[in-house]
Amino acid sequence: MTTFFNLDDLLRPDTHGARIVPVSKGTFYRMVKAGTFPKPRRLGKRSVWTKEDIEQWREQWLAGDQ
Repeated sequence: MTTFFNLDDLLRPDTHGARIVPVSKGTFYRMVKAGTFPKPRRLGKRSVWTKEDIEQWREQWLAGDQ
């Protein structure tokens, strides 16, 4: 089963203060617009990102291939 994340899930700090995507909301939207972060998928009326999309982006980001 596919795991989905909405914007709040991506930017909300966990119990240790870490975020899935460690940027501000404005920077996040600029990254999506610039194509350096995957575009969201529509799930009903919601915009979501799959766990696979996030993991692929994170690997590229950590490797410096932004």
